[in-house]
Amino acid sequence: MRSNEAVRFVIEIEVTDLALFKETAARCAEASRGEPGTLVYDWYLDEQSSTARLYEAYESLEALDIHAKGPVFTEVGLPMMKCSRFVHVDAFGDFGDRTGQSTFWPTTYWGTPFASGSS
Repeated sequence: MRSNEAVRFVIEIEVTDLALFKETAARCAEASRGEPGTLVYDWYLDEQSSTARLYEAYESLEALDIHAKGPVFTEVGLPMMKCSRFVHVDAFGDFGDRTGQSTFWPTTYWGTPFASGSS
């Protein structure tokens, strides 16, 4: 873990339309890499099994908020729901009191994040 990665996610995905998935993932990566505080936004695809992983890391919760209000969620990433299914999310870091909030999407669907054991 890089010391400036406050929060991280590993998202497991089933892909149903490889062509649309590749196009959408590329557009999401392009949009996310320019966002302030986004440190890592990398897609990994296994075409044979039609599975993918997204690893993303942010330097702060504020950077995560910027991402969640940006084009991945409002425009370029919308086709992702047509070509894939998010199966599992692991969330790592200190999400503070957001963990219990019903509107905090990583924990709304997948449970409590793993707390950091390092400094």
